[in-house]
Amino acid sequence: MKIVADEKIPLLQHYFGEQNNLILKNGRDLQKKDVLDADLLIVRSVTKVNADLLQDTSVKWVGCVTTGSDHLDCEWLKRVNIPFYIAAGCNATAVVEYVICVIAALQKLHFLNKPNQRAAVIGCGRIGSQVVSILKKLGFEVLQCDPYRAQQEENFSHTPLQELCDLDLVLLHTPLTKQDIFPTYHMIDSLFLARQKRGCILLSAGRGAVVNFSDLQRDKTSILCLDVWENEPFIDLNILNCALIATPHIAGHSIQSKYRAIEMVYNEALIQGWLKHPIKKIPFPTRSIDFENKKLTWQEIVLNIYDPTHTSYKLKTLMKENNNESKNAFDFLRNQFNKDEFGSVYLKRLVVEELDYYFLKTLGFLIHVSNTKKLKGK
Repeated sequence: MKIVADEKIPLLQHYFGEQNNLILKNGRDLQKKDVLDADLLIVRSVTKVNADLLQDTSVKWVGCVTTGSDHLDCEWLKRVNIPFYIAAGCNATAVVEYVICVIAALQKLHFLNKPNQRAAVIGCGRIGSQVVSILKKLGFEVLQCDPYRAQQEENFSHTPLQELCDLDLVLLHTPLTKQDIFPTYHMIDSLFLARQKRGCILLSAGRGAVVNFSDLQRDKTSILCLDVWENEPFIDLNILNCALIATPHIAGHSIQSKYRAIEMVYNEALIQGWLKHPIKKIPFPTRSIDFENKKLTWQEIVLNIYDPTHTSYKLKTLMKENNNESKNAFDFLRNQFNKDEFGSVYLKRLVVEELDYYFLKTLGFLIHVSNTKKLKGK
């Protein structure tokens, strides 16, 4: 079995290399000549899988280690009978935790600290619904916008996009669709932005082209926290420099999500009969952090795991060092980025307010109870 795969996918050798001829390629530069006689193709979201790549090749199955599908021409693949598998949900936890880290960073910067703040989550699927729950725990009034769920669920509380206004925070978690009854391409435009409060925070961690970046160029009132961009990796330098937090499409990147994704693709390949002998699975890594009995807030603890302002600073600095060659800086930082998921981190010698302690437990942290102090108050 000849398998061509993106070289940036971890654990490929363990899961696919021992029994097969495994060929590793740069996923962004993958061409038809690379897959002419391949049996299986394993990709990330940076590879466009369509007729241009696979027509007249021997590829029989495509596995994708990311949760989105807009880089796959699914209709063409179905038409030519090439089955494909998407590791849906593999990075949901990582994206939700990215959002939490961004909110923690914003609150440390004195944003989103007022009472009675209004947030809207646009796209309330696997990721968005978890974000809604977290925002409510943090005291936000939360509006949900998801016309698909509104059609299917009688009791789903849905606010249409055109009725979303006077918001403090907007979070985007939709797929990118163009030909659909509810297309999301450029759904966030100048009209939408003009309806929001001055200083409304736009947090985009889904797909870049859900936002009209031309309209964003002209917007002077929103505070931008962007993980996804139009035309990645050739990102808009003016918007990059205006953004308060700018990261290179890494919201879904965690060590554990990468382990989870390749394991999901491997399991599906095994079920479909492309692989013959089961391989022993690699356990997810964990780590411990000792806070040495310092009194900390939940925000400070979360930012010890991942602080998006550091990544933002690195991206902007790298861009300058590379003379604004966005592809080099964007891909370099994206490919070398890693963070841990909360549920894989043990917290030791913790001193926190009781409410913060229980919020950290809700977030999934592993807390050493015997050496943790919960302080009354707040």
